[in-house]
Amino acid sequence: MKLTEAVKVESIDVNLRARKKEDLFKEMVALLKKNPALENVDESTVLKALNEREKTATTGVGKEVGIPHGKIMGLSGIVAAIGVSKRGIDYDSVDGLPVRFVVAMVAPPEEARNYLRVLAKVARLLSDPSFTELLVTASSPTEIHDRISTMETAATPVTTTEEQRMLLFELRDPDYFDAIVEYFTEVGATSATVLDARNVQGFLTKVPLFLDFSRVFTEGQAFGHIFLLSINKGAVERFVAGLEEIVGDLAEEGRGIIVTFPLDYVKGMPSKLEF
Repeated sequence: MKLTEAVKVESIDVNLRARKKEDLFKEMVALLKKNPALENVDESTVLKALNEREKTATTGVGKEVGIPHGKIMGLSGIVAAIGVSKRGIDYDSVDGLPVRFVVAMVAPPEEARNYLRVLAKVARLLSDPSFTELLVTASSPTEIHDRISTMETAATPVTTTEEQRMLLFELRDPDYFDAIVEYFTEVGATSATVLDARNVQGFLTKVPLFLDFSRVFTEGQAFGHIFLLSINKGAVERFVAGLEEIVGDLAEEGRGIIVTFPLDYVKGMPSKLEF
């Protein structure tokens, strides 16, 4: 599902007035209610959904970003709103910083898979400095909505084929792990397998012959993560392009490596990516 399908232009405000989380939630509920999908839902119901989710853990995810969200029975689909605070909002974020960029969402429980994917998309979008800069400088909600639409349609096209591939991605920099998991979630690859891996140098200090070189072997990153999933051959380039948006050009040393293999035998239902 595209974010532009969940966010109406009327539900974007580039000048939030709230300074505290409690007031912010009320302001975001008012924006959400401008979507016709919430026409028959009371504001108190929407507010309760956001507050109930907030009790489990803060949705202030750091870097001045807040993503309050919740579930409401009977909705026809996912509804979202975007707000920007010029002064910052006291939010009890994980990094202690005030929140300036807010995306609020509500969804029906039965839309759990799409709900998860849109949440991941929002998190990735708000981690893009060029997008948060736009949120600050945009002259109108329409400008923000148009930018999201452009970003969602400008990606590498996917051509569906009859061939599946096994894709192996080795992530070498653990700092990107959270962002990679968000990306896998966004494209529907939540069934992918993730393995903690140690390269050979991580074991060399256990071999008596090489003990003299322990300092050399323990420098740098000895651990990594390996992601495995089945993927349609026609989606590989699009998938890789998304990974490189996060970790950079894989041709550069230390970024990671991707390999695909033919699937000679498959029994069961391979995961299906939906960009």
